[in-house]
Amino acid sequence: MTDQLLEKIRDHAGAEPVPEIDLDGIIRRGRRVRRRRTVARRGIVTLAVGAIAGAVVVTGIDHGGPTRLDASTTISAGDVDLVSAAYRAGGAFSRGDTLWFSDPTYSVDLGVTVQMMLYTSQGVVAGVTNSDDGTARRDYVYVGTDGSVRPLDLPGKVVPGTDAQADRLVYLTKEGPGWRIHVVEASTGREVASVTYAARYTWAGWDVPPIGLTGDFVVLGVDGDQQVVNWRTGERVADVPGTQLPAVGGGRALGGPLSDKTYQLGDSKKLRSTTDLAVRMEGSSEPYARNSLSPDGRFVETTNTFVGLDKPGGPVTGVSDGVTGETVADPVVHVTDVATGRRITLPGHALTYGWTPDGRLMRVDGTKVTTCDASTGECTSTSVPAGRGAIRMAGRYLGS
Repeated sequence: MTDQLLEKIRDHAGAEPVPEIDLDGIIRRGRRVRRRRTVARRGIVTLAVGAIAGAVVVTGIDHGGPTRLDASTTISAGDVDLVSAAYRAGGAFSRGDTLWFSDPTYSVDLGVTVQMMLYTSQGVVAGVTNSDDGTARRDYVYVGTDGSVRPLDLPGKVVPGTDAQADRLVYLTKEGPGWRIHVVEASTGREVASVTYAARYTWAGWDVPPIGLTGDFVVLGVDGDQQVVNWRTGERVADVPGTQLPAVGGGRALGGPLSDKTYQLGDSKKLRSTTDLAVRMEGSSEPYARNSLSPDGRFVETTNTFVGLDKPGGPVTGVSDGVTGETVADPVVHVTDVATGRRITLPGHALTYGWTPDGRLMRVDGTKVTTCDASTGECTSTSVPAGRGAIRMAGRYLGS
């Protein structure tokens, strides 16, 4: 990880609420300010959820006074299995206060702006707020593929890690010289494990280290190598090389100087490398590539471009080579199968694609959401009704 990137990550770490973060956004430093919709609401602390046909009623208690957040949904009881399967393959996306599971037919209107979505096995952990201008704290809610909505009592200035293959999330709180690891059942908010842990951490600037969750393992982005803890036993297992923001999925994690190697968690066995896709300026000792692990751990997407934006979250103004800075007219991404090493190439740049929970690539083109098979490159598209604001893909945030 470059010194420039480390500096920009530290700069962003103090932001509240935590902004949309991606590596190009960190490097280009900035923030999008957009107020999508304001709905009067108090902070939600103690919660009860009741579902009725076509609607979800969420009741919260704050400072002794009851508040109500009414969220509507198009998902009926008979749709649940269909929505769950669609979500696994097609992911989730949002615009303003509306969240969709794979298809615009399956929607949940939360009544508050959706800033971010993180995958779990049967729904998303969504960061929501009354304001995008940095003046309001962000709350978290769980939105299930059955249309249920349950606010989560998490600290405001964190981004939790989630497991796309399980009904769990993780976050850290400071405790003594270290932290406490909290593992929570996402759909209920019930804490299932709590483990204390300490390690040296100075590099990113957040109050607590960035964190990832997959299977039985929590990965902490501390100084030196990434440290891995079995949250069920509290025992530390083999580290993953590299000081970085954890990228995990399917019991695996990315490591190495460019996050260009995939490791099996537990014994940190190296499974695959994409180092050969890095670009390097002639005479330079520092190559560049950006790697992303699919939520199921089966694929790695590699890009070697930077993206210019007129403002963070705004339209793309240009794509340049990650080392030379020269304009790239027809950028591509490479997708590697971790098990076989087989690769495909798709058109796109460093900000084009996200992932679905089951490891399909996902991109947004205006009002169209497209998913692509990571093995074959075959793609299918869904049109989203026109509306105000940009469409956000799930899974675009970092755990911290």
